[in-house]
Amino acid sequence: MPSIDKTILGKVARAGGWVLDVDGCIVRTTSAGGAGGVPIAGGVELVRWLKDNGKDIVVCTNASQRTAAHYAAHLRSIGFDIEDQEMMTAATAAAAYIGTRHLDGPVIAIGDDGLIEALRAEGAPLANEDRRPPVAVVVGAADHYSARDINSACLAIADLKAAFYVTVDTPWFHGGFRKAVSSSTAIARAIEGITGVKPTVCGKPSPAIAQVLCERLGRTGRDLVVVGDMASIEVKMAREMGAFGVLVLSGGTTIDDLPSLPAGHQPDVCVEDVGALLRAIREL
Repeated sequence: MPSIDKTILGKVARAGGWVLDVDGCIVRTTSAGGAGGVPIAGGVELVRWLKDNGKDIVVCTNASQRTAAHYAAHLRSIGFDIEDQEMMTAATAAAAYIGTRHLDGPVIAIGDDGLIEALRAEGAPLANEDRRPPVAVVVGAADHYSARDINSACLAIADLKAAFYVTVDTPWFHGGFRKAVSSSTAIARAIEGITGVKPTVCGKPSPAIAQVLCERLGRTGRDLVVVGDMASIEVKMAREMGAFGVLVLSGGTTIDDLPSLPAGHQPDVCVEDVGALLRAIREL
C-alpha cells in the first residue's frame, strides 16, 4: 500500500466539500446505486464524521435506473445518514445539465423512472407528453428498452439533429463483488452505431456532472474532495475539477493497477478502503 503524505491528508481533511462514490466505495454490491448491498467497513462512520465536522457532502452514483430518493432511502436502511437532497445520480446530473440547455422542446428519455422523474423535476418536457419535434435524446439504465423508443431516438438524432446524451459511457459497473455490463452504455453505443453521432456523457467523470457537483456544493478546486474506487472515473474527475482525489482499493481499481495508472488518474491519497481513510484522518 502506498504511504500517505500527511501534509496532503491534512489538506484533504480540512476541505469543506466531499463527493462520495457509492458502489465499491461505501457499499459493496452487485447492483448499481448500492441496491441490495452492505456497507463497506468504515463507510457509515466516515459519513457521520463528515457531518459532525460540518462538511457538505454529495453521495454520487453513476446509477440512473431509480430515483435519487430511492437510492438514498436504501442507504438509510443499511445505516447511512444520507438525506434525499444529498444524493446525486447520473440521471439527476443529466437532467440538471439538459434542463439548462433544452427547454425549448421535448426530450426523448430512454430509460426508467430514475431518468424520467429527474427530467420532470428540472421542468424538461418529455416527448411522449409533448407533440413538438424532439430537441434532445438521453439514454439511462433500464431492465427493458423498446424498439419503438430506440427507433424514435435514432430518427430524432439523424433527421432532426436532436442533441444526444447518455448518463454514462463506461462499459462495466463495479460494485466490489464482480463486474456487470452498463446497459445505458450498450444502448447508447448501438444508437451511435446507427446515427454516427457520439453522445455527450453526463455522469462521472464527465465535465457535465463536474459542473453540476460544483454548483450543488457551492465549492471549487482544493476545497473539494472526491472519493471513489475507480481511478479512471472518480480520480480522473477530481483531477479535472482541480479537487483532491482519494482512491479506495475496495472496488474497481486494485493495488496491482497502481503502477500503470496514467498521470491523470493518479490519486492524491490512496487507501485500502474508506475505513482506512477515516482512521488515517483521525490519527492526524
